[in-house]
Amino acid sequence: MGATTIPILPSADLDVTVAFYELLGFTEELPRHPGYLIMSRDNVELHFWLKTDVEPMTNDVACYLRYDTVTEVRARYTEWSRLDLGERLRPPVETDYGMVEFALIDPHGNLLRIGALL
Repeated sequence: MGATTIPILPSADLDVTVAFYELLGFTEELPRHPGYLIMSRDNVELHFWLKTDVEPMTNDVACYLRYDTVTEVRARYTEWSRLDLGERLRPPVETDYGMVEFALIDPHGNLLRIGALL
């Protein structure tokens, strides 16, 4: 038996979400349903639900995208650092709990931590 965990993140505007995640290399999956969106890239799938009153500065929703290797994490950071993301993208760090991680905040304040075991 297999199972996959997929985060469901709030979005104040699904069109803004599509544009942002397409910039990151994600594609929209399936026909969009009213108020719900699925984006994917490689083996990563993110779901979004429309929440028009989400406040980016106070949104405390986060998810962790764990890759198999540090090489993959560094490659993803290098790719995204070439985009004009400004303060949304934080550089990789080696943590004291044995991970290499970087962070990305989307336009609606959702925090994505991207990492792998050292």
